[in-house]
Amino acid sequence: MDRSGYFQWLLALVFPPICPICQNSLGDGERDALICGACEQDVQTIQPPYCAGCGLPFPSQETDIHLCSRCLTEQYYFEIHRSCGLYEGTLREGIHRLKYLGDFPTVRYFGNLLYSTFQQCFQDWPVDVALPVPLHPRRLRERGFNQALLLARELSKKTKIPLRAKALRKIKYTPTQTGLTGRQRKKNLKGAFQVAQKESLTGRSVLLIDDVYTTGATASECARVLQKAGAQRVAVLTLARTT
Repeated sequence: MDRSGYFQWLLALVFPPICPICQNSLGDGERDALICGACEQDVQTIQPPYCAGCGLPFPSQETDIHLCSRCLTEQYYFEIHRSCGLYEGTLREGIHRLKYLGDFPTVRYFGNLLYSTFQQCFQDWPVDVALPVPLHPRRLRERGFNQALLLARELSKKTKIPLRAKALRKIKYTPTQTGLTGRQRKKNLKGAFQVAQKESLTGRSVLLIDDVYTTGATASECARVLQKAGAQRVAVLTLARTT
């Protein structure tokens, strides 16, 4: 064992790696997965059949992929949305730890999830650039980081898709949207986003990255602004979604 390997062994002995979700120690076979087996099994990944538009999973496995009732009645400006899993259990806990506790070790695991879902769902949807959903400067100062940007960076590193972190800005401060209806969220977000780098988006296929998809109001408003600025098409990839 060389000096570097010995140092890593000693470090692991003194500070054994822990699961970033439940904080329990990782076993030898769990370290490559980045989280413990129990937390990994608790992730409710989304598999077909689901809505062809927003990716809402259908309860019956016997149905074909088609548009859900919301996509048939609501106008969304993004072309498709896909999410890694349901916003519950491991994903919910991990996202909360990241957003509100600044628990950054979760990002590597989340990056792997995003990459897996990207490979599965976007093979026939070419992407030119990736963008994170931005935070308003005030919210950014309060939190200290934008979790969507951290996720977008991880995906960009794995896919080599260029990241345009400053192409889209949030210029209107909006209170938390928890508890608001879809209609209220749309009204709340009107005029909230602005494109800052039109030249990097004109004629491009854009992949928008965020942590959680709820009603689609934020993603749709971002997509509307991006298309108005010249983006050819917009798709959305999130870590988790509600149902």
